[in-house]
Amino acid sequence: MSSQAEVHSVEALRDFRAALALYGEDVLAALGAADAEIRRTVQWLQQDRPFYWQEQIKRRRDRVAAARADLFRLKLQKTPEHHPSLAEPKERLRQAEAALQDAEKRLLAVRKWQPALQQAALEYHASVQRLKDLAAADVPRAMGLLARIVEALEAYLRIQPPEGSPSTTTEAAGGGVARLTPAFQAVAREILEKDEPADDEPPTDPQLPEEDP
Repeated sequence: MSSQAEVHSVEALRDFRAALALYGEDVLAALGAADAEIRRTVQWLQQDRPFYWQEQIKRRRDRVAAARADLFRLKLQKTPEHHPSLAEPKERLRQAEAALQDAEKRLLAVRKWQPALQQAALEYHASVQRLKDLAAADVPRAMGLLARIVEALEAYLRIQPPEGSPSTTTEAAGGGVARLTPAFQAVAREILEKDEPADDEPPTDPQLPEEDP
């Protein structure tokens, strides 16, 4: 194992942790929006469309009945001396029957696609569950670990080495090349083990460490 740790920029670790937090938030937001859209679509296909087309079928059946009644009345008015035109009533009946058939076909199509949409939604939720778990649990856990690493590095960089000792070198406040001295190992061990969640406890999202002014 190497006896040196190259710490070029603690600030880069902070930036990475902030980017990781934004990634987790963006993933959960995108998955939440997709879930909401799926729920709206399922409700639209399971409830809205069936009700709409059932109502349309009732109305169009009434129009067909009315058109047939009009045509029947005109036929009764027909006498050797009076020949009312039946072309327009027949066309209205034809259009009403076509509209009724269209509504019935659409209702059948809605009922056909209902189970297909349910199956597709189940497959989608199964495929994104790992990504959802990663964003909800693994990302916060990694953020907590990064926070403790940054804290350990900052605590180590604040340690003043004994005069004349070449064992520890800090080239800048934000980084440098540091030997893994016993002092650093003790500080790192204390900080990394501090408040570390147990295996059976759910991870929490720690707050970003405040930067020194």
